[in-house]
Amino acid sequence: MNFLTKIGIGIFATVVAFSMISQCSRKETAQAYQEPRSTELILKEYSKGLDLKAVTELAKKAKDAPDFERLLNSRAEAVNNIDLNDDGKVDYIKVTEYGSGDKRGFSLTDEISPGKVQEIATIDIQKEGEKATVQTTGNPSLYGPGSYQHSSFGLTDALLVGWLFSNRPSYSSPYGYGNYPPSYGGGWNRQDTDSYTGSMKSRTAGSSVTTSSRSVISNPVASPNADKIAAKAKAISNPTQSQRSFGNPSSSSSSSRPTTSSSSSSRPAPSSSSSSASRPTSSGGFGRSSSSGSSRSGSSSRGGK
Repeated sequence: MNFLTKIGIGIFATVVAFSMISQCSRKETAQAYQEPRSTELILKEYSKGLDLKAVTELAKKAKDAPDFERLLNSRAEAVNNIDLNDDGKVDYIKVTEYGSGDKRGFSLTDEISPGKVQEIATIDIQKEGEKATVQTTGNPSLYGPGSYQHSSFGLTDALLVGWLFSNRPSYSSPYGYGNYPPSYGGGWNRQDTDSYTGSMKSRTAGSSVTTSSRSVISNPVASPNADKIAAKAKAISNPTQSQRSFGNPSSSSSSSRPTTSSSSSSRPAPSSSSSSASRPTSSGGFGRSSSSGSSRSGSSSRGGK
């Protein structure tokens, strides 16, 4: 082999190696950009389990904060259909009061595993004379930015508002993961998304609550749970394969769906201290598909929350 041939082979090998390195780098960069998009879209799927307009209407029925929490977690009312740990059971929503003076509010949170809390939404209420403006805001980590529902009514039109501005101790839910009132028990099977959405549309037909992309309350009081986004943190720190493929338009539908089922995602009964429910599993976890609400069957018969 002459000298020129050796030089040619060396140049060819260098070009091939450089091409392979470049391709790997591009794939890694693409994946890095796909995963945040995947996480954002998947988390928004969870927000379909709690219709904020229906929540705002439900607040009008409550006489005080404990009663509002009871109604939120009532199987008969069926407004709550959220399932952040994806175990097929409706999660328990806690209510925490905050604010002072003419601006008060409620923070709605979900403890998806021991000590891991996700704020779902806030309800801000501003008193203006004998009237009150009520605004329900979806947490941006689940609903995206600018998700507002608002209404206005007299202080005597809603017992909850009159109670809220009375002189008494602030309310903070005494319940949490594994500790639920008898009326909730271990939860119940979640409805499929299409059925729930249809039910909420019928329920809120003719509602005076309006949707807006901007806040109608100036300088609302900050929620004490605004930074509690356990579902988002979990999905970003430990993304599943279905999350990665979900953000890739070229991925086949079969790659974005789990192929096996597991009961490990079931939330333990109230007496259990296990935190395995918060981990993404082969049955869905935090890698929920958004292709169709009907694909999220509500027929699970796994253990309670």
